[in-house]
Amino acid sequence: MTKLNLEDIAERLDITQPFLMIDEWEETQAGTAARGVKRLEGDDWFFASHLPSEQVMPATLQIEGMLQTLVLLIYAAHPHGEHRSFITNIDVQLVSAAKPGHTVHYDARLLSFRRGLAKGEVEGSTDGQTLCRGTFSYASPHLMTLPQR
Repeated sequence: MTKLNLEDIAERLDITQPFLMIDEWEETQAGTAARGVKRLEGDDWFFASHLPSEQVMPATLQIEGMLQTLVLLIYAAHPHGEHRSFITNIDVQLVSAAKPGHTVHYDARLLSFRRGLAKGEVEGSTDGQTLCRGTFSYASPHLMTLPQR
């Protein structure tokens, strides 16, 4: 099973700090499931500017953590080389707030991948409490093919 640290994640996603929303990633079931982990600290950049009196992680960044976890699973299951996948659909439920001191676990499952089109689901949780969940679709244009006759 594949494990990635922060530097590996940044390289594979071509995303740098401060926009990396997972600190580590591990494939938990070959080609079908993975977990991304984000440890939230009180000095994370977004806590100072998003509801600073309450300190909650912006929902859009929780969604980004889910997306990053899932796309790394897609890349592990279906190598993309230098090519990228792009989000085509998002259906998300935000259940609870992520706060400093939480360790957010993003558990992703790849539901399907056909002719360059992927669908997966991710749930974010901390200490067994669901924070967010979503279903996402991605397109990998370089892998899109027409059905053969």
